[in-house]
Amino acid sequence: MAIKEIFPTKILVEDIERSDDWTNELKSIVWSVFAEEQAKGRTFAEIANDSLPLLTEENIEKFPILNEVREIFVKGFHSLASSFDNYEEHSKHFGLTEEGIRSKVSKETGRLPFMKKGDFKEVHHHLGVQAFGILYLDDVQNEKEGGELVLRDPSFNSNLGYAVPQRHKIGTKKNRLVVAPAHVWHEVTEFTGEERTAIVINLNAV
Repeated sequence: MAIKEIFPTKILVEDIERSDDWTNELKSIVWSVFAEEQAKGRTFAEIANDSLPLLTEENIEKFPILNEVREIFVKGFHSLASSFDNYEEHSKHFGLTEEGIRSKVSKETGRLPFMKKGDFKEVHHHLGVQAFGILYLDDVQNEKEGGELVLRDPSFNSNLGYAVPQRHKIGTKKNRLVVAPAHVWHEVTEFTGEERTAIVINLNAV
């Protein structure tokens, strides 16, 4: 008899070392881009739940810090991809070299999932992409204010009892980068604070 561990899931959690001034500048840019979208007649809900053109070449030229943000995501995606045993075999075929990832991220507009009091995200995964990354721009006391990211075993809905634990919680910390494969189900618990800002980037399969 042989018992083997199969279908492992890895994630990346990295606390990026940046100053408060750096983060505050980035938040100002985020809200500036947000205001431009509002001026076009889009509602807060539409912007918070849909793509926001954050990492466009025009914005990066206007706000050079966004190029640094893009590189943070590129490094994060690459670090997670290269941690898997079959990376060398599949990296070029699936575009997971650092250059390939940078090309994909450069085409991604980015999302800004703002959260206000009472907001939450139901359990979901990111269809049609390889991975997703989140960069938090605020500290949140999750025990008091909620808004906590909860990752679930990909088979959580049908594999009851064998996959333990089925949930993994990640605290919301300023400048914390989280990268996970897109098939990993996840949710965000109800937020009872005033405001939470993050940047989300998908690593597109094509």
